[in-house]
Amino acid sequence: MKNRTKIIVVVSVVIIVLLTIKNCSCNRQKPTLKPEVSINNYLLTSPPLPELDLPYQKFEIDPSQPNVLFSKYGAKIIVPADAFLDKDGNIIKGKVQLSFREFYNPLDFYLAGIPMGYNDNGIERVLESGGMVELIAKSSTNELFVNPNSKINVDLYSWTKSKDFNLYDLDKTNGKWIEKGKDSISSSILNDENNALPSIPPLPKVATRASFTIIDETNNYPEIEEYKNVHFEPIDISKCKISDAQEMKVKPLKNGIFEVTSIIKFGTFRKENKCECYLAFEAGKDYNNALLIYQKKYAKLINERKVVSDKIKFEWDKYYDVVNAYRKLQIKELSGEEKIIRTLSINNFGFVNCDLPINFPTGGEINPNYVDENGKALALNNVVLVEKNTNALFRYKANVKYNPKIDNMLWGLTNDKKIAFIKNADFGSLRKSTSKQKVRMHIHNEKVNTYEDIMKVLF
Repeated sequence: MKNRTKIIVVVSVVIIVLLTIKNCSCNRQKPTLKPEVSINNYLLTSPPLPELDLPYQKFEIDPSQPNVLFSKYGAKIIVPADAFLDKDGNIIKGKVQLSFREFYNPLDFYLAGIPMGYNDNGIERVLESGGMVELIAKSSTNELFVNPNSKINVDLYSWTKSKDFNLYDLDKTNGKWIEKGKDSISSSILNDENNALPSIPPLPKVATRASFTIIDETNNYPEIEEYKNVHFEPIDISKCKISDAQEMKVKPLKNGIFEVTSIIKFGTFRKENKCECYLAFEAGKDYNNALLIYQKKYAKLINERKVVSDKIKFEWDKYYDVVNAYRKLQIKELSGEEKIIRTLSINNFGFVNCDLPINFPTGGEINPNYVDENGKALALNNVVLVEKNTNALFRYKANVKYNPKIDNMLWGLTNDKKIAFIKNADFGSLRKSTSKQKVRMHIHNEKVNTYEDIMKVLF
């Protein structure tokens, strides 16, 4: 009996110890982990004409505060607080230097030397871009990394609302594009944005022949006195039946509109006529004084509306710059009536692209021996094909594939960095054959010094 009691006591002690250990384990706080640093993915690209590589726009920011930055082409860079890490995963608090540039069309891709090939499950394809950026962050001379808990977003103009596009990062370790999920898309129309501006009362009107005044000859209505130098301009003269009357009432409505009521009374007879009007003033001193009073009274509202209006104009002006570039390069046929914005989330600093993998062109293929206009053999480097209405760059080292049913342009660089090209009319003289044939290239012998110089040559 005594032995049994001992066993029960021992077992009870063991259970109590185990429960104590479990409770201690559950109550222990988890250590705070630093965010994991992902490798940056900016690649040392190979610009074919380094002096014409697209320049960076530089910003310096305080990373402990949210920042909103605008590029000269209108991209909006939304930087939340604590968006940057050092190589050990620590949040950066000191000044951060950002280098940013954006790429909208095949000439941009070409001059920056960006690889646009994509291996899609063993099939070699090309990425058609809906918008691409490069963003690099440094603190002093140290490379910085994305804080996955506080990501930067970039709003970028695009030519398409298609949801078939995905986000890709360019991996610097292998030069390959890595799919990173989806972007978000928004769009707007200029008239809709302007119609949604904060409302303010309309400006004082200059009195016309349709306007009328109110005079209280009885001195029984002192509230009319304040309108003695004011004219009332009917909004719709056909609906205005105001006439001389025994009594007049003026009621302010919204947005600077006033309702004037004339009341005719004879015994028990009573008739009211109403007219909605703007306030109006005689041209000259009366109007100028009224304008000054208006500007003072509504100064805050006017300023708020101007700030929003200026922002809308800035963004649409930048959008039209991009639209016009697409039109000049004949990349996409855009109406410019709808502004499309794609928001790219920055997972790693470097190149981030909104893309759709597409196949190489089909229907025509040539095996070229490049020659100049005099028939002299040419060695061409960085040979590319661009199709009208396709925002992609097809690179070729040997045979050139193309679609003979659409407009094409082919160009490359000679050994002495001159541009050699053929345009769509020249493709008609080519044999669609994989046997060797001479392809007579036009040579631009003058030095190209700017982006615009190349556009004039090629487009």
